[in-house]
Amino acid sequence: METIFTLKAIRYFALTFVLAYISSNLNGQTSHNVSVADFAFSPKELTITAGDEVVWKNNGGSHNVNGSKSDFPSNPVSFGNNVGSGWTFSFVFNTAGTYDYQCDPHAGMGMVGKIVVNPKSDPGPYTLTVNFTGMSPHVGQTFWLAVIDQITKKEIGRVKKTAAVAFSIDVPGIENGKSYFVDFYADLNKNGAYNAPPVDHAWRMPLNNITGNSTLNFAHNTTFTDIAWKNKLTVHFTGMTPHVGEKITLYLVQKDNGIYKDTIVVSPVAAAIFDINSYKIIPGISYNIDFYADHNKNGVYDVPPADHAWRLPLNNVVSDSIVNFAHNTNFTNIFSTTSNINFVDGNDLIHLYPNPASQFIELIVPRTYSAIRSLKVYSLTGALIDQKTLTGNSESLGYDISHFNNGVYFMEINSGNRKDVLKFVKQ
Repeated sequence: METIFTLKAIRYFALTFVLAYISSNLNGQTSHNVSVADFAFSPKELTITAGDEVVWKNNGGSHNVNGSKSDFPSNPVSFGNNVGSGWTFSFVFNTAGTYDYQCDPHAGMGMVGKIVVNPKSDPGPYTLTVNFTGMSPHVGQTFWLAVIDQITKKEIGRVKKTAAVAFSIDVPGIENGKSYFVDFYADLNKNGAYNAPPVDHAWRMPLNNITGNSTLNFAHNTTFTDIAWKNKLTVHFTGMTPHVGEKITLYLVQKDNGIYKDTIVVSPVAAAIFDINSYKIIPGISYNIDFYADHNKNGVYDVPPADHAWRLPLNNVVSDSIVNFAHNTNFTNIFSTTSNINFVDGNDLIHLYPNPASQFIELIVPRTYSAIRSLKVYSLTGALIDQKTLTGNSESLGYDISHFNNGVYFMEINSGNRKDVLKFVKQ
């Protein structure tokens, strides 16, 4: 009989093969081959991982594979085929354990085999459990715990709990091969904020070289550590569908001096609901939370509605803070005014124009302003970027910023009797 393979059939078989290959790889399955010939299984013993497949191929003679529980009661499950020749038999071992098997017609001749199935290794991430005992001095007090990567200093989780004499805290997310600091404190003075010991009681425990789920046991003691606890700001965003795939930049700005304390970029936004976290808030301080979506996707800030920008107040921080934001069109030009220090008269203001700027920025100086002696430009982190010495004033002083990287800067203006700081944006 002549077999004719049509193009359609070839495509079908090719697709079947590809899908089988992809499925095998997605499941992490490995195939192992055993030759059945010369009254022996080769290899006779095989060590595999749960989920792997073993394929026996009969290369000569009348044989079978019998791993039934009736013949081998200690086998976790049964497997096998019928006696015959020219066959191929496969079985996927999903249950860990040791499996014995034989060829029924030739078992007396030593035609036996063994499969050792190891459990799948857990790639993580894992969970840390911290067990606390003897915590009588802190019963009913607020208890905080954070897990921090020793290398990156990134916090992977924090938990707030009311302390009891004995209790446990679980923190998921620790990873294989990494090491962490486990920092925790009891709010002994009950003021709602962290205070260095002995005002509050604080401790640090190391957790090194993770290999799986881990447990730490802590019994109360007075060997305190100043863990310099960082308060966490969480800005919870909802309804951000118009900005999925765009870049969002968030600034944490201290209200009393206009200094930028933190800048966080999310690029691209992956979903309509997400959080942005900052660890730069300090109890007793008030902030503006300024943020914008690069809606026109040109990589720089543009005044709304070209980009979408908002400002949220955060007043009188006590401890960890959560601010909720639902998308709306009540935009704010977050760079509409400069941040000035020590301005005492509304008619005596220096202005920067344009702001934002790309090449030159002009200082519009009132005639009544004292002679400017120097100008200094600082980055958001406080690093001195540029400076200039002046001998007098004019109504307009130009400053070349074309060589600056895009971002937010502060210009410090020094005269004989005052120092003013103004914010500008290079784009």
